[in-house]
Amino acid sequence: MSRTCRLLLSLCCLAASQLVVPDVQAQDARLESLGGVDLFLEDSSNVYLNPALASIHRNRAFFTLGVTGTGGSVGFDPHGGAMIGLKDNITLGVVLNRSPQSYGFDRALWPVLLAYMPEGPGGPLEGPDGPVEDTAPLRFPADLFLAFGNPWSPMRVGVNVYYAGGGSRDWEIDDRDQDGLEDSLVIRKQTHLFSTTVGVSGGSLADRVRAEGWVRLSMVSAWHDEQSDIELSPDEPEPTVDRIVALDRDLRIGGGARVHIGNVEEGFVVSPGLEYDYAFGVFRFDDNLVAPDSNAENAQRNVSAHDARLGLGVAWRRDGLLVNGTASLVVRDLRIIDTLDIDGGDVQLTTDSVDLAIPELSIGAEYYIRPALIVRAGVRSTVVGGRTLGTSREAEGDLASDPFENTVVQTIEPSDVAVHFAATGGLGLHVKRFRADAIVGGLFLGGGENPGFFTRVDLSFDFGPQPSTLPY
Repeated sequence: MSRTCRLLLSLCCLAASQLVVPDVQAQDARLESLGGVDLFLEDSSNVYLNPALASIHRNRAFFTLGVTGTGGSVGFDPHGGAMIGLKDNITLGVVLNRSPQSYGFDRALWPVLLAYMPEGPGGPLEGPDGPVEDTAPLRFPADLFLAFGNPWSPMRVGVNVYYAGGGSRDWEIDDRDQDGLEDSLVIRKQTHLFSTTVGVSGGSLADRVRAEGWVRLSMVSAWHDEQSDIELSPDEPEPTVDRIVALDRDLRIGGGARVHIGNVEEGFVVSPGLEYDYAFGVFRFDDNLVAPDSNAENAQRNVSAHDARLGLGVAWRRDGLLVNGTASLVVRDLRIIDTLDIDGGDVQLTTDSVDLAIPELSIGAEYYIRPALIVRAGVRSTVVGGRTLGTSREAEGDLASDPFENTVVQTIEPSDVAVHFAATGGLGLHVKRFRADAIVGGLFLGGGENPGFFTRVDLSFDFGPQPSTLPY
């Protein structure tokens, strides 16, 4: 295998290694404190999973301040919003500044994005060949909720629309020597993330069986367009650049379902659930001054990802005490196929990384030590292993007409086993219509990575009637 092939394969493996990361920071304070996964435990933050649940958590304003850190860096994720009941059966919600990293976009969508933009939105955009250009960061995320039904309806329906975008335009003209010969540069950058989720929720809070389902469609696009001209003299050719580097589409299609079986007020509640997401990306590089197409323009990078989770949650409530546990199987697959022309021959490099988390376990508890004061604690453990399959195919002819017949090299290697362990503790304060939930926790045994920490404080205020049987 040539040096170029090895380099490209290494880049593919690096992108694939981004697939599995601990997602314990993706949920709000109560779920974090219990160590659980949003798919298997009932919580007010489930509205981001299934927007139909906004009909239950209506007439509430909330604000979250999150602080996360690892390896000496600290990040903040403040966001807030409200769910307002316009009529008995209509709920409108608005949430501002909720980060895409906290929205479940890591499920298939983000691994595809990182194969083209290793540092995420705002970082460099690259393909298998050609230039590497920076992109616009995502700014001012916002989403809307519209739900129909109420806590006692036999069926509820909801829609969530999320958008975050960024853009810039730089235009420079230079004729400082006043000779009439100008240098010009125009750079345009755009990045957009759009996601829509439609959910249904069946069964009132008084029913022992409450089923839910949802589907989601998400897309990320980004491009960097550069045009420059340098006028040397009226008689000499002008050095000109006119090119675009773009991630035309990173598309994710997915959904999930779960069922809660049991009384919401006391006793056991069993919650089986599953989720599946599939995403793929399309990359483009155009140099409008090259004819015919250059090797870089003919190069292709095709990326696809699968993310599936199947598991079970069990909760038991009595006399102010909640004990919960979850167990799940997570399978994630990322495939990167680079096709390029090297020394007159077509080369195709494929990396397929499959990661399996068996089992992902959590256990937690909360207890009302006073009518208004709650203590919580939880632990969560994940063991991740898998394999990386790499294939290099080389051929002399055109890929569109000739099969790969010359050289095929395939390697299958097990990936290193990674152990992630998170321990959390938290407090809750409920005084009349006001609620405050806080957690402090950390990551340990993080697969050789630096230990991390995270804290979160959630504040909410109920400005309307709330069901007395809410289990959260």
